[in-house]
Amino acid sequence: MRRIRLSNKEVRELRAANKAMAPILEKADVVEVAQLSEKESIYLIDGEPLFVKVAIPDLGDVIAPTLFLIHKSSKASLLSTYPKAVVDAGAVKRIIDGADVMRPGIKHLDGDFEKGDVVFVTDEKGRVIAMSVALFSRAEIEQMQKGKVLINIHYLGDKIWRASQELAKKTSSE
Repeated sequence: MRRIRLSNKEVRELRAANKAMAPILEKADVVEVAQLSEKESIYLIDGEPLFVKVAIPDLGDVIAPTLFLIHKSSKASLLSTYPKAVVDAGAVKRIIDGADVMRPGIKHLDGDFEKGDVVFVTDEKGRVIAMSVALFSRAEIEQMQKGKVLINIHYLGDKIWRASQELAKKTSSE
């Protein structure tokens, strides 16, 4: 997997375009991007795989924190707050197998969001199990009884998670 270092200008543009990344990028010395596929890239900040960019049909490119950032990085404290969808125990296995989030599986929503925003998916104990993108606003989802409401873009055990682990190991051994 090839890593390309971003220029200072590219880092400034990225920071301006993505407010969630800004606090972490402000303190960064080296920002690189590793292309996983045509649709997926991982941003490495000072050697840690902290953000993922995913191309989603009809919504465009979405940049979200990696689960590596949430679960394994000391920089997690710099991350701004994201809205959350708390799912019931029955939905957890399906979501970490890659399924999108359906309305009946959501117990409750925390924080406000609009269509296209990144939403953390958590289990009932508050552990983040996936990153998703909202297909509807929070208000619309609360009115719904059924249907797909969040697109699962990154979950524990997926190829982004495995690539993040591999990239982190390579960095620590260099």
